[in-house]
Amino acid sequence: MNNMKPPTIKDIAEILGISVATVSRALTNSHEVNPQTREKVLETAKRMKYKPNLLARNLKKNSNRLIGVIVPEIITFYFPELIIGIQEIFNPLGYQVLICQSGESSAQERKNVEMLENQQVEGLIVSVSKESKNIDLYKRLLDDGMPIVFTNRVIEEIDAPKVVIDDKQWAYNATEMIIKHGYRRIAHLAGNLNLTITKLRLEGYRQALKDYDIPIDERLIMYVGIQQEQAKIGVRYLLSLKERPDAVFCVNDPIAIGTMLELRDKGIRVPEDMAIVGFTESPTGKVLGLSSVAQPTFEMGRTAATMLLNRIQNPMLENIETIVLDAKLIVRKNTLIKKVANPDISL
Repeated sequence: MNNMKPPTIKDIAEILGISVATVSRALTNSHEVNPQTREKVLETAKRMKYKPNLLARNLKKNSNRLIGVIVPEIITFYFPELIIGIQEIFNPLGYQVLICQSGESSAQERKNVEMLENQQVEGLIVSVSKESKNIDLYKRLLDDGMPIVFTNRVIEEIDAPKVVIDDKQWAYNATEMIIKHGYRRIAHLAGNLNLTITKLRLEGYRQALKDYDIPIDERLIMYVGIQQEQAKIGVRYLLSLKERPDAVFCVNDPIAIGTMLELRDKGIRVPEDMAIVGFTESPTGKVLGLSSVAQPTFEMGRTAATMLLNRIQNPMLENIETIVLDAKLIVRKNTLIKKVANPDISL
């Protein structure tokens, strides 16, 4: 019985004390590698029973111009807009973009990745599911030379190119704006525990309260998830508190919209009794007059696609870059009004 993972070019590089790029060049008979190094690499690869993956074999032939995109869902507006941005870069160049959705399932996400690998895609753009446990799979693909770019929902533990916004800073900005409008008992409905965006947006919320000398009340923080129907759980909890919050900062727009509708259904006036701020700037949120952080979705898709294209065209590229795009805070009176004039805090 053998449970050992198959060797990768990274394993060969570590044994010989050379870079992954040098090993890759040697295995593809690049003229940039001297004969002695190439011989050592080939001998080591043979001894370790290294087998080039589908991608490596494909790189020796003509490009098949297939790109894989994996997103958690295509129900909300966010990921379809991201996909459109990706297609705007790849389609004019003759690439086909194969789109898979994980349905927020880690197991389905793995199946999607493995299917796309078998289709010999030239690269992947990934936004992980809320319960993603596929670090080992992505690391194996990266070690084997598969170009991968993560966007929006990323995995911190993986050293790969990423396209994000500064979630912590914009959560800070949103919380700060709530404070500057005169609210002091601010709750936070957070996302799923293992998502990076959950962690960063919670950190931004906490830091804003700290900087404005507002005590952090852990009872006002609840992990509800990221889907609209889950907001009901958070609202029921917040309304059960002896001291209710006067404002809620939500991890994303679906939770904020669900919160707004649930509060109004229970006779709570928004924003007079309780203000609400979301994060994403969704079309539905706009219609409802939701205050929110607007993310550059099309630009995130285009940027991720450009980064991936660069790595496909330059397979020996070693630098790992994280591009942080700007966002914008939109304040609307339907969900956030100036509650109390405060001479110490100016808008």
